[in-house]
Amino acid sequence: MMFFSRSAPALLIMLWLCRAGTALGAEAAGTAVDGAGPTPDTPVKVTVGAFAAPGSPWDKQWKHFKQQAEGRSGGALAVKLLTKGEAGGEATTMTYIRRNRMQFGGFTLAGVASVVPELDILLTPFFFADRQELDFVMDEYLLDTFQDLFAEKNLVLAYWVEVGWLHMYGKSPVLQPADMTGRRMRVQASRAAQVLAGSLGAEMLQMEFADLIPSLQTGLVFGGETNAVLYSLTGLANEAPHMTLTRHTYDTGVIVGNKTWLDGLPSDLRDILLTAFPPSDQARAQVRAMAKALLAKLAGQGITLHELSDEERAVWQRVTSNNYRTLIDQIGGRAQDIYDRMVEGRAHWRHMQAAAATGAIPATARTGTEGR
Repeated sequence: MMFFSRSAPALLIMLWLCRAGTALGAEAAGTAVDGAGPTPDTPVKVTVGAFAAPGSPWDKQWKHFKQQAEGRSGGALAVKLLTKGEAGGEATTMTYIRRNRMQFGGFTLAGVASVVPELDILLTPFFFADRQELDFVMDEYLLDTFQDLFAEKNLVLAYWVEVGWLHMYGKSPVLQPADMTGRRMRVQASRAAQVLAGSLGAEMLQMEFADLIPSLQTGLVFGGETNAVLYSLTGLANEAPHMTLTRHTYDTGVIVGNKTWLDGLPSDLRDILLTAFPPSDQARAQVRAMAKALLAKLAGQGITLHELSDEERAVWQRVTSNNYRTLIDQIGGRAQDIYDRMVEGRAHWRHMQAAAATGAIPATARTGTEGR
């Protein structure tokens, strides 16, 4: 027969809580409690945070990530997708990843620039002429540099992905910078967005995307900047039925993981996770195809799309021409170096295109930049 003192129930409860706390901590870290290696019975748990509109390419890409990770690992990885904004905005999701409450996430450049401020310089208005130029500079001149900067923050930059051209939208037409002057413009928590709004003379209102639709409905906000996919799929178009295709900057987006957590995984599982998301060229193609299709549909849904004339575009370029200087001054760090790399890469691309036009080299050649 066993005897218990009055304090025994409390002791048992304390022991249970300690055990439960250990289990919860292990779940957050994605490890088995008993220290055994990952198996289908004790898989490594991977929580992913992002905001991917249902039916969007990003939604499909994260489902592909889960399928690939779990399938290729034979069940040793168990992926939980919180990719509909369940964890909150980008700032909250990034905090969770840095604290290892989540392990992976997808972000816009503006959404992660609070951690790696140099990303904001990539959003310099009217810097890139087209997508091909952008892809070349991002892949050949900037990826390795930013992977080092992310590593300094205990993060792994796995991929550049795709968000798309940013355009201006509003409850009435925004054809020139003066149309935003004095108006309340929703901005993200990034220097690039705030410097842009300042150069337009707009009144800045910083808010998470989840608060944007109600703010448009109540008149708290007049408009802002976004990409074609989010504008089409999230209800923005209904509340702000004018989109001006300014193509003033390009947000590539990033896939990010917690470095300490990834480094602690068996190498085979780490490699699976870092290759489970569709590669950059495929992710880009999917988003670009949908953006093109959605823009074609909007015109038949009572939405007005405005194309800028060359003269109108020149006005936008002139008004924002000094934004890069302001960003470099505000960001500090390696911002000037990053901008110089951007200029170098752009010049390289344009030189290749000019040479290709004369038949001197193939248009897709990337001589001298391999491994950058």
